[in-house]
Amino acid sequence: MMKEELINKLDEWIVEQKYQEYSKNTLKQYKANVLKFINWLPDDVRLSKQITIDFKEYLYSLDPRPSTNSINTWIVELNKFLKYIDRKDLCINKIKQQVKSSNDEVLSIADYKRLLRFAKRMNLMQLYYIMKILAMTGIRISELKYFTIENIKGNYIDAFNKGKERKIILRQDLARELRKYAREQKLKDGYLFRGEIENQMPVESTIWRQLKKVAGAARVNKSKVHAHSFRHLFAQVFLDEYPGEITELADMLGHNSLETTRLYTRSSNNQKRNKLEKLSFK
Repeated sequence: MMKEELINKLDEWIVEQKYQEYSKNTLKQYKANVLKFINWLPDDVRLSKQITIDFKEYLYSLDPRPSTNSINTWIVELNKFLKYIDRKDLCINKIKQQVKSSNDEVLSIADYKRLLRFAKRMNLMQLYYIMKILAMTGIRISELKYFTIENIKGNYIDAFNKGKERKIILRQDLARELRKYAREQKLKDGYLFRGEIENQMPVESTIWRQLKKVAGAARVNKSKVHAHSFRHLFAQVFLDEYPGEITELADMLGHNSLETTRLYTRSSNNQKRNKLEKLSFK
């Protein structure tokens, strides 16, 4: 199969994935990652298992080398495409990783409070409330679109994500703050948070840039400050208050697997050390 045929098949596969109701961002990622493989192929090559193995070695040899997680993501998506074109025999294994017992890129409560203070000081009030929602509900950033003027009138918000429907629980203190913010902004309906285009949500890249800007001003490690880190913070705070309630936490995070939830509960080495320092051996 020549490169042009592969590109045509890729377009067909993306359409099929669209009908599986994957998000636009996911489809964009799928296409870009499989194109890495197709563009890497020589024009006259015949597909073989050795070719796909060579591609994995090529990814691992890049300078600078991508993270192992990134490489494994590309491999998983390439394997999905290969199965679609009936070439399961070409699929390759992911790179094995040592299971991490710590997560050194998690926000602490102190980091979170500092970010809030600086967002308010910089008059980035929309970002201030976005960070509060992410930390106090554990939602994914893609679920911010369900925070509308109509929805924040209650304590439960129906969300539909990754083919599943779930309820986001809105604390009363947070709900009151959000309603007050809406009144101050004279927002009567539609999205609570607005982007540059009228009546549309802010794009995720804009939120990401603002988070990095506030992190820099607040002198919080930028590598720890991204939308998903607030979800990790929510998980840790919940389990600190309710140890052992991981099933309940999984429901709140919208996870099907408890193993996925456990990834969110790993503390940093620094947090482990602080806990160890408090142990008494007297």
